[in-house]
Amino acid sequence: MWAESRQAGIPTAHPKELDGDVILAAQGLLVGEGGEEVVIATTNVGHLSRFVDAREWRDIE
Repeated sequence: MWAESRQAGIPTAHPKELDGDVILAAQGLLVGEGGEEVVIATTNVGHLSRFVDAREWRDIE
């Protein structure tokens, strides 16, 4: 995911930074493989929603 977003010209972090958004999204995808519904609660919906279901925490019921 990290490489694909960079190659597409839409990185989620500075080139020299560890990309925490991609790491968090990957963890969410792994949990979701077990059939669980996964929603990432974040204030950074723009980056994370490229990879997983991500919503503002206030919007999650």
